[in-house]
Amino acid sequence: MSVLETPQILFRGKVAWDPITTNNYSTMYDEAAASWAQIPAETAQAFRDEAITAVENGNWNPGGTHRSTFFDTQISGVDTGGGVVTDDPFVSAPVGFQGMLVDCEPYGAFSSQLFFDSLSLGIAGGCRIYAPRTTRFTARYINFRRNGANRMIAGVASVIWQTAFAKADGLQIDTFDSPALQTLAAALEDPDVLGLTVRWNSYFTVYYDDPSLGDASDPAKQKQLQAARAAELQAKLLGGGFQPNPARSDIVGVVGLWRTGEPIHEPGDRALLSAEGNVAFGTAFARIDGDTLTLDLSNSVSEVDQALTKQNLGQIDVVARDASGTDLAVLGSLAYADYDKAAYDRASGLVTLKLDPDAATIAADADLCLRQSNGTVLAAEAALRAIPLTPNLYLDQGDTTTAFAQVYARGVPVGAGVPVTIAASASSVTVTSVAQTDANGQVAFDVIGSQGQVNGFVFVPGPDAVVPPGGIDPQVTTYMYARTLPDNGLEQVPATWANVYNAVLINWYAMAPCMDNWLRLNDPAQVHAYGPLLKTLTDPANFESFRFMPVVRDMTADSRGLLYRFLDGPAPGATKVADGMTAALVEELAHEPTNAELSRAMRGN
Repeated sequence: MSVLETPQILFRGKVAWDPITTNNYSTMYDEAAASWAQIPAETAQAFRDEAITAVENGNWNPGGTHRSTFFDTQISGVDTGGGVVTDDPFVSAPVGFQGMLVDCEPYGAFSSQLFFDSLSLGIAGGCRIYAPRTTRFTARYINFRRNGANRMIAGVASVIWQTAFAKADGLQIDTFDSPALQTLAAALEDPDVLGLTVRWNSYFTVYYDDPSLGDASDPAKQKQLQAARAAELQAKLLGGGFQPNPARSDIVGVVGLWRTGEPIHEPGDRALLSAEGNVAFGTAFARIDGDTLTLDLSNSVSEVDQALTKQNLGQIDVVARDASGTDLAVLGSLAYADYDKAAYDRASGLVTLKLDPDAATIAADADLCLRQSNGTVLAAEAALRAIPLTPNLYLDQGDTTTAFAQVYARGVPVGAGVPVTIAASASSVTVTSVAQTDANGQVAFDVIGSQGQVNGFVFVPGPDAVVPPGGIDPQVTTYMYARTLPDNGLEQVPATWANVYNAVLINWYAMAPCMDNWLRLNDPAQVHAYGPLLKTLTDPANFESFRFMPVVRDMTADSRGLLYRFLDGPAPGATKVADGMTAALVEELAHEPTNAELSRAMRGN
């Protein structure tokens, strides 16, 4: 929808990924119990050692922080309606972002999200967009066929990230002498515009800071190199100290308008779903405005080598078809130069075509299709899409929450009476209900947190809905996850240090060794001394914030209650405080900390 209309701000660069990966393995983490998978009598230190040993089997970052940061990222171009230009004063301004990468479903690959506080494009005192968070970035449409030449872990994949920033949440545009920002600021005055949408694509992920590890041309050499890099990391980890091992990806992105009725977390444009045939081509998105067709191919055309050369698919025709698949009009064609690497970098994967007015009229009510000149269909439109309003939902055991999905017809919200099949998804799909949209084009359904578990839900709109038998297909289905955190029966447990540590804190002491750099979770005096700060950082009201603890959002309600009873009680050893902390600092932390104080405290200053 709106990011495919002008004005558009384009950016390009890189992002670092630094998640703790230990909780991705069922042998080391129990996602239903929200707990480290402790072997009887195993100590936390033994578990940490086991996580280091597992590096050789794929656990590539047991010492991570979850932080994900843009670097070498800047505004690459702007488009106010006349095509991409690079001479606007805003071009080359830096883009700053730092978030916490968290999977709602730790064992899977489809539920990643970035919790953060703000996004800044430009610099204070100059041309700038400052965007305080409305809600987290969400990953959707992961494409596992993006780069077959990079076979290192997730190096083959790419993914779309999206969120929106509401005007009401403090969105600020400092235009100065930038015509693009002036146009964008003027567009925000439209009452139909709620704020800005930011969509970006991450691809070509590199691990161990070594692009050669993904080279699929020599599998034996690749395996040998991977083993050597894993051994090097293990040696560092066994040597102690702070040893994160972030990966990195290339990114391209676009900033555009967020209009009323448009989804926050994923594209709501006309969806041209991947045909998933022999040609690697990911789902694309389209918008028609008058005689202009804009395609989002940021997640679509694969690369064929380490240099990120785009696959040459020859001429790609954009065709309007009726429900039976009969051609109604050829809207235009893309030559290789329209989607090659240079074009991709220049326009962040966006392609614009001018349409014949009669063809544009036909296309408004027809299905769009991307097709090679030899007749091979690369992607075809699904006219109806049902998009959940909350893509990754968290509940406590015993909670019941009403969730909603919005139905769109060719990118526009529908009215009442459209049936939507809602199915629970695992390795296979069991239909749970069929609902009808209300006057707003939405369906509602209850999500019941009966026990600790993670559930996926698939949404298929239309009277002839067919639920995919394999469950969630991120290139084709729309879906949501719901994670229920269990009740471990800790409400009446005495708030002794032994109980708090063994039932609550040991989980993150074992799995998140990076915390040693900020707070020793096995030190009762230090934990208690930081009580006011810990209560702020673990307060459910701060769930969306960058510094929320635990980062992976898996603290149960009864665990939090037990911890708080300990923190509110007498300090261990009466007046004893943690090493390096003064009584004055403890007293200072007793008030509600400011952001600056939070930052200083988390750094140990």
